[in-house]
Amino acid sequence: MSTQNLSSVAFDVVGQYNQAGKQLVRAYRVGSDRAVDAVNARFESAVNARPLALVSDTIKANLIGAEKKLTGVVSRGVNLGANGAEFTIDQAARVANGSIERMVNVGERVESVIGATAVQRVNTLALPAATMSLQIANFVAQSSKFLSERVTGVEEVVAPAKKAAKKVAKKPAAKRTARRAA
Repeated sequence: MSTQNLSSVAFDVVGQYNQAGKQLVRAYRVGSDRAVDAVNARFESAVNARPLALVSDTIKANLIGAEKKLTGVVSRGVNLGANGAEFTIDQAARVANGSIERMVNVGERVESVIGATAVQRVNTLALPAATMSLQIANFVAQSSKFLSERVTGVEEVVAPAKKAAKKVAKKPAAKRTARRAA
């Protein structure tokens, strides 16, 4: 079917944006954890840096413990928000892929009604724009990978998008000749 080219590009675009979103969420999560750790370390060093009148080591330890509990609550909130963002990204990808599948099915029905030649022309006209969209999605995914690696310090594997499959449209010639003969 001729819409296969467009649909394969569309599926790849959705996959690349899904991956980019997850990488950005990961960078947000790791960056937030680093900020919380830095706040903990600075607070602890500030409390322990000078002797304070009327403040014993026990009180200092309690202050540091309370601050760590507070930053732990903040960190859990950040992680819950990040989990929600990842879930939303996955849901958006599922909905987009389902819509693409429905459009492919509609395209097959349209192709059987108006003929493969018209659908091939539409495919030929739309495929360059779809391919450009895929290139942009690849760039976004690679850039988010770079950002995530910079923040996390861990290299991630980004699967390159597959090239669009080039399938030749089926020719429903038997139906057309039967209709013309009648």
